[in-house]
Amino acid sequence: MMYILSEQYAKPTLANSIKALEDKDLVTIVERVLKLSTTAVVIWLLMFYALFHAFLNALAEVLRFGDRTFYLAWWNSGNLATYWRLWNRPVYLFFKRHVYIPAVQRGVPPALCQLLVFFVSALLHEVLVGIPTHSITGFAFFGMLGQIPLIAATHAIEKWRGKGTSLGNTIFWIVFCVVGQPTIALLYYYQWTATHKITSSTT
Repeated sequence: MMYILSEQYAKPTLANSIKALEDKDLVTIVERVLKLSTTAVVIWLLMFYALFHAFLNALAEVLRFGDRTFYLAWWNSGNLATYWRLWNRPVYLFFKRHVYIPAVQRGVPPALCQLLVFFVSALLHEVLVGIPTHSITGFAFFGMLGQIPLIAATHAIEKWRGKGTSLGNTIFWIVFCVVGQPTIALLYYYQWTATHKITSSTT
């Protein structure tokens, strides 16, 4: 299903966005991002289900691994900090155990430790995305660091509106899923075509 969505919907939209990016046609770029957002969110949710719910639970069954809390209800997150704590529990706990807690124990202020965790995570995201696409551009790195002001903003909103506010959850879905992911995908695809000299197509 992910392959069909990618080939049938995502790839043509990405290919048809190259000329707009080259011409810096902002209206068309926004239209392409919004068109891509539906497909990107569905593919991302399918990936999440396939990896975290199906594959990891099957692997845990085979290995008789007792702790199967691979994720919690991140889709109800009232702020972005809650999302990052819930959506990928193994990675969150790894960073907490091996980056955050050791830094706190060495006397580093907790707020600075949180920044350190995001910095390391941003580096790893850049490597994980940049190496397969042959594009170490910093898009994923700065995209991750851009979560920090969004965390502060959604935390303030949740504090103002109350825990579990739908406003913070709406901001999470719009900024992170509807706009953020397709924009990053578009930028990496554009960089890929520039690197490999792929000619643009028009609609």
